[in-house]
Parts: sequence; C-alpha cells; structure tokens
Amino acid sequence: MKKVILGIIIGILSLVLIISLGLSFLYMKDVNYSKEQKFNKDKDSPKYHLMVISNDINTLSGEAFLKGLNDASHKMKVALEINDVKKEDINEQLDYINIAIASKVDGIILQVTDNEKIKEAINHAVDMGVPVVTVFEDVPASKRQSYVGSNSFEIGEKAGKLVSNAIDNKGEIAIILDNIQENDYLETSKNLILSGFKDITNKYDEMEIKKVEESKLGLLGAEDIISKIINSYPNISAIFCSSVKDTIGVAQVIVDLNKVGDISIVGYGDSEEVLKYIEKHVIDASIVDNPYDIGSKSIEAILEVITKGTTSSFYDTGVNIITNENIDDYTNKRQKSEGDES
Repeated sequence: MKKVILGIIIGILSLVLIISLGLSFLYMKDVNYSKEQKFNKDKDSPKYHLMVISNDINTLSGEAFLKGLNDASHKMKVALEINDVKKEDINEQLDYINIAIASKVDGIILQVTDNEKIKEAINHAVDMGVPVVTVFEDVPASKRQSYVGSNSFEIGEKAGKLVSNAIDNKGEIAIILDNIQENDYLETSKNLILSGFKDITNKYDEMEIKKVEESKLGLLGAEDIISKIINSYPNISAIFCSSVKDTIGVAQVIVDLNKVGDISIVGYGDSEEVLKYIEKHVIDASIVDNPYDIGSKSIEAILEVITKGTTSSFYDTGVNIITNENIDDYTNKRQKSEGDES
C-alpha cells in the first residue's frame, strides 16, 4: 500500500514538473526576441525588458524600424517583446498596453492611434511606474515621456517643395489628409502639415490650393474623395496625400481615369504598392520617416527615462524622399541595412 501511495505522489510531482516546463516554454515562445539578441548569460544578460507595440511593420520602413530597435537593444543589453497591432483596432492596442502594465515591463515603446482611451492607458502605465515613448505618431496630451519621429511642419514643407517642382510652380492643388480619429492632436498635426505646405506654395502666385479633404474611410474613401475632387475641379494638376492608404487610393484613381502624367501625386510611405507606383511614374514622390533612427533613438530615450528619470520630450529624426530617380538606391540601402548583422 505504501508503495502505491509513493508511486502516486511521484506521478503527481512529475506531472506538475512537466506542466511547469510546458508553461515556461509557452511564455518564452510568446516573447518575440530578435535573432540578433544573443546574450551571454554570464556577462551580457539583458538589463531591461521592453515591450514594443507597433503597426505597419511589414514594409521597408517597418523592417528598418525593427532593425534600429534590434541593433540598439543588442548594444544596450535590452530584451524586446515586439507586438504587431492593427492601426484601426483600438481595443487590440489597449490590450497590449494593459498586458505590458500587468507584466511590469521596464518600459513601453508605442506606435498607436491617438485616441482618448489610448491616452488614458498611457497615463495609467506611467502612473504605475512604466515609462512610455511614442514613435511615428504622437499622443502629446498623454503623460508619455518622449516622442520619437518626424516633424509635421517639415513634412508639409517637403511636400510643398515636391509639388512645386512637379508642376513648375503653377497650377491647382488638392490635399488629402489622414484623419482616422478626431482629436486635438490630429487637428494640430493637420494644421502643421498645411502650414508647412502653404509656407512653400504661398511663394508662387500661380499656385493655388483648391481643396483640402480629410480621409477617414480607408482606400475606398480616398478613391471616392479624389474622384469627386477631379469632377469638381477638372484643372487640378497635383495632389498631396499624407498617408499610405490615401496615396495608394489616389494613385489607383489616376490610373483608372487615364490621368497619369496629367496629375502629379506626392504621397507618403514606402509600402510595396507605393514603390510600384513610383517605378511606373504614377506617383512623383513619396515622403517617408527615418525608421531605423526612430527605432534606435526610441531605445535610447526610454533608457534615459529608466536610468535618469528624464529625457527630451521630442526627438526629430527627419524624413526621406523617394522618387523614380533614387528608388533603386533607397530599396537597396534598406534591404542591405535589414540584412546586416550587428
């Protein structure tokens, strides 16, 4: 009888051990450590664990952003947990922020949509002692400690110069601005882009902004908007779009209406579709962030908060311009950077 009881006890302990090992394995699978984060347990074990919540990472910009994160985290002995979220899914973004808070990570690097609920979640994280750095898109009304990305006014200036060059400083212009969520930040960002754009176009008497629209409905929304603009203003000679989705939607309409060459497009982003339209001379130019620098600098910024208690509230990483003339160099440099080992 004693042998039977002893056997049962040993069996139970073995089962508990197996379950514990299984849970540990699942946890490690769930943490997306980069292949470049190879730490020596004795000398180079990670000092901090950061959660990255990002969207649109399946582009050249996204890959470069991850490369910047990985290079900096390896150099600074930081473990990363990278989570890809949908830009339009506020609840998914909130879920990951709450998981980061509950997991008591050392910091959060956040690329999400500015929204009242997101702001509250960021504030809660900071109040709970988890610092937050926003990237690409800011949530300035929140308690986030820093924003790493481009300057909206500079984007407007660059776009204005590109449009001016494309139409020889004369013609009617339409602008489509991304505005998925209505809030004070996006209103400010929109105004800064317009101010930068007008700062250039106002220098030329023969250039006129005929229409400014806000797109909220994705690709179909952009297509519908630009079709109506072209019908209402048949002399439009250039269009500027401040988001990837609107850039693609407008380019498709220009192709469908057989207006390629008649209407210049200055867009935003480096998605596969945008690059193809640039190669085919449908899009004249596209403005993109410096994602590698954003990734690298965001690690530096959040570590400054963790170790020093403070950092700069804004790191301006500038922008790049892609045209048909430099697209090969651009893609080659990005792909080479993505393939380099630290």
